[in-house]
Amino acid sequence: MARDRDAWEVFQSGGDPTGVQAEIVKSWRRSQWNGVDPGGLEVRHAEVDPESAFVRTAAPVLSHMADVLTGSSTCLALADLSGNLSWRWVSEPSLGRTLDRFQFDKGARFGEEHIGTNGLGSSLQSGHLAMVVGREHYKEALHGWACAAAPVIHPITRRACGAVNVTCRAADANQLLRMAVRLLADEVRSALYSASTAKQRRLLDAFVSYRAATTRPVITLYDHIMIADEAATALNLEQSGLWAAVREAGPWATVIRLSGAVTARMYPVTPGRLSDGVVLVLLTAKPSNGRHGEVVRAGAAADPHPPGLSPIERAEAEIVCNVLAECEGNKSAAAARLGISRGTLYQKLRRYHPLGGS
Repeated sequence: MARDRDAWEVFQSGGDPTGVQAEIVKSWRRSQWNGVDPGGLEVRHAEVDPESAFVRTAAPVLSHMADVLTGSSTCLALADLSGNLSWRWVSEPSLGRTLDRFQFDKGARFGEEHIGTNGLGSSLQSGHLAMVVGREHYKEALHGWACAAAPVIHPITRRACGAVNVTCRAADANQLLRMAVRLLADEVRSALYSASTAKQRRLLDAFVSYRAATTRPVITLYDHIMIADEAATALNLEQSGLWAAVREAGPWATVIRLSGAVTARMYPVTPGRLSDGVVLVLLTAKPSNGRHGEVVRAGAAADPHPPGLSPIERAEAEIVCNVLAECEGNKSAAAARLGISRGTLYQKLRRYHPLGGS
């Protein structure tokens, strides 16, 4: 621990610290750039929703784990996406009183930009599990503590919805702290999935099916829900605008233009209706002066898919068609790129005619 202390003091005096994790040093630098004072504590507080959907689902999971931690001098906590403490449990009253003196209580703003390097703030900043022990904390007042935290990614929307945290005194810290918070995050994700509606699960199933069948960016969409892969997320498409475009297009649209720059082929989860949501398979982006949500279609008769295809078959048909076009009609080259035999390609073309032709 003396080595860590030297590194912290070297950094605070403007030197280049050694003997400490690179991620911790990066966090120290972020804390310094944010103007966090390493001395004192001065924890600010914010209004939080103790009855949020995340807390309602996650708190019982942590409470169940609490049964085996009583007497272990441990604190379990939940925070929102800003690092504001929204729920806390302590294994013993004396620990709770001590944490109160350090202002680790409801509404405490433990985002990295407010309090510097700490488990909750640093995990939300990095998007990964973070463990901060003793003098790895940016604020000297927190050097007696250890905390491990991890963001929780919602299994349906694939977006962070909060974080779980385990705190104990630095002298009691070990790698079990990291294992415990990882387990808690996994358990909370499972609980969020169980609490999701049947419609949300169908959207997730549709997303997984189409994502497995195409290399193109995929979005599944309904009302206030959007599930997008990394490539689609990078386009910064707004959920409300996309859903408005889908509703304007109607259930029989085949292709709609999004944000005037990229088009998407649209597949209702239930053919012929929008009430169960849609899958958008994004096509190659191309410059366009079209307005957001412009529909590129000619009614149901324009659908290039033969009737009776399953959602996965429709997505596969799209891939076959696109690869064949990229290979300028060369079926041998297309088969090689798809990783199938030429005979199998011919079978698929006959199955999916008129998408790929015969």
